Amino acid sequence: MSAITAELHKAFLRPLDDRVLRHSDVKEKPLLVDLALPLPPRLRVYMYSLVVGGKHRRGEYKAVLRVPGQPVGEYDSFDHSGDRLAILVAYHDDLDVFVFWDASLHPQFKNGGNIQVKDATVLRAAATGHAEQVRSLSGGKRELVIACRSYNLAAAIDARVSRTGDTEDQWGRCPN
Repeated sequence: MSAITAELHKAFLRPLDDRVLRHSDVKEKPLLVDLALPLPPRLRVYMYSLVVGGKHRRGEYKAVLRVPGQPVGEYDSFDHSGDRLAILVAYHDDLDVFVFWDASLHPQFKNGGNIQVKDATVLRAAATGHAEQVRSLSGGKRELVIACRSYNLAAAIDARVSRTGDTEDQWGRCPN
């Protein structure tokens, strides 16, 4: 994998510090992470760079999705096997913001396809340490997106895991 992958994985591990019991090679995607309780103990982390949405996606940030071995233009999925929970996260280094989507709601995606978050959500997380957004998906489903600064990473991981697969009525009031 690339040097960018290693830097992203290090950015994820660094704020978790002594809560990381062990992890796979930071140069390989996905990153396998074993965490100390009370955090979720076994994660499979699919991590991407969070970038500006571009001229066709003004007002958004995005992550470009692909998994190892996925042919260009082909569909694939995150590995949810075994006893590891797949986590979908992107990171913006300059803002020190992590964004978590619900990997269970994205069963298939095209290599190079992207996933979005509103720029207001990212900037609110940069300013306050935490932000949430409800995002509409095709088929009428809605997804809770969680954004945080590195000092809130452990809490955001816990929130993402505990709210993965939730239905909208379980979220309470979340800002759009």
